Amino acid sequence: MHTYLNEQQRQPADRDSGVRRVAGAVTMRQMELESSRDARRQGRRTAKHVDVCLVEDDESIVSMVRTLLESAGIDLLSVDSCEGALLALRETRPRLLLVDLGLPDRSGLEIARVVRGWYDYPHIPIIALTASAERAGAAWRAGFSGFVAKPFVPKTFQTMVKSWVSALTQ
Repeated sequence: MHTYLNEQQRQPADRDSGVRRVAGAVTMRQMELESSRDARRQGRRTAKHVDVCLVEDDESIVSMVRTLLESAGIDLLSVDSCEGALLALRETRPRLLLVDLGLPDRSGLEIARVVRGWYDYPHIPIIALTASAERAGAAWRAGFSGFVAKPFVPKTFQTMVKSWVSALTQ
């Protein structure tokens, strides 16, 4: 009987390397959990509440969304990268997360995968902003709650976000 590293490789794995790999994964998972606990403790003390966190690298879209949401009385925090989003989410508690799927540093899909694993954020609505129907399907599988197709009609977008935020506030 052969033990494979994964389905794609289809090469027998050395039993000792498998044990080392699993032990290393357990150690990494423990470090992630400790880091997450520390961040939660700090986050509870200093978390700033905002209505919406927008993760978008296109400055024209950020500017338009900021104008639309602030005119509706919605607090907005915007960041332009996946890493920036993860750092911002440790310091704030948004009610809604809007994420562009095509970010410069990583895929926006990774944000949902990471955030869904955090203890403090299991039920936050995460909405994908995408121009591709294929990417929308991938967003559902990654843990997104829904998607908004780009380009979007500004007034319709404002109304949708406003209704999401008001539903989450009550």
